Amino acid sequence: MSKEVLKWVPGTDTEVLGKMFKKKLRSNYTRPSHLDIFAQQAIVISQRPTCLFYEVGAVIFYGCAHFLSSGYNGATSGDVDPREVGCARVVDGKIHEGKGLCRGSHAELNAIGNLTVSTLGLQDVSMIVTLHPCFSCAKQMVNKGIKKVYYIWEYGREEFVTDYFRERGVEVIKYTSPFLEKWIALNGYDPIGATNKQE
Repeated sequence: MSKEVLKWVPGTDTEVLGKMFKKKLRSNYTRPSHLDIFAQQAIVISQRPTCLFYEVGAVIFYGCAHFLSSGYNGATSGDVDPREVGCARVVDGKIHEGKGLCRGSHAELNAIGNLTVSTLGLQDVSMIVTLHPCFSCAKQMVNKGIKKVYYIWEYGREEFVTDYFRERGVEVIKYTSPFLEKWIALNGYDPIGATNKQE
């Protein structure tokens, strides 16, 4: 990283400089973008689920900086904690995929449900989600008028979902930035439990 400092720094008292953030005195310092901040929020929120397989967070916003709501995946309000009773999809020790047994509601749907204002009339509604949305969530996002979807990681999704979005005028973007990559590496974040293995 460049150590070159801003032009006014050499003329400033060292005691004064000693009270400032050193990183902000460098000429190559850049602030995190609003998208970086929303991505961080989605990742932090994704730590709330009790789901034993996935950690997903979603943030809905409009314009470039106006937060609307957030949500994370997991068992519905008042339901049991999978950590205490086990995953409902695991029957006789085997996982049963696609059988409708999951207690969880997806992060995207919870973010939509948590909206406290109407998105009607808002022209630039976006969502950033930690994992690419599934088809069920995609349909509800289209219905809610979300026009731009950012996602951070892939997972085993239906391959046609991105095309579904685009055919309905929704822009889909895999989001990353140097700031976000560094922050993720620093925190050792991994969204899919199966890749965490054993600690």
